[in-house]
Amino acid sequence: MKKGILFALVILFFSIKMNAQNYNIKTGSAVSEKDAALILDHHNKVRKALGIPPLTWNPEISSYAQEWANYLVTNNDNKLSHRSWLGKNKRAYGENLFWGHPYDYYSVLSASESWYSEKEDYIYQPLSNSNFHETGHYSQMIWNTTKEMGVGVARGSDGGIIVVANYFPAGNIIGFKPY
Repeated sequence: MKKGILFALVILFFSIKMNAQNYNIKTGSAVSEKDAALILDHHNKVRKALGIPPLTWNPEISSYAQEWANYLVTNNDNKLSHRSWLGKNKRAYGENLFWGHPYDYYSVLSASESWYSEKEDYIYQPLSNSNFHETGHYSQMIWNTTKEMGVGVARGSDGGIIVVANYFPAGNIIGFKPY
């Protein structure tokens, strides 16, 4: 009897803990395995078309991205804001952000497709302060020296979706071409 109660309590604890965080153990974030595969595949198709080596999924980077997605919905009023390169929440990776509304209409893949759409404005040249803002999401996707990525996703109180993708090593280095 005691073993049965103990077992039930352990199952209840883990169920509550997993539901509260909505983390997927394999992806490292609230991103499902299916969505992780879709966004990684999309990135790698874009990279392959340019002859750039594929990225791999990193659950630790995903956990880092999830932390920031959660912060944006709970402490930043659902507004997109990049991590700072300084301070308590300093950025350790390259970063792409996405917001869409309503949550059920957009997906993690929608974020990648949005970033990819910047390709139409991209001109192959060294990154600069003048061309970074229009195509920086796309250039981070195709940055040649980037090897790993992870993604977090959160539902905002405004009914929107926030997707944070982090990349290691970071790309978008001013003065350099992505490949």
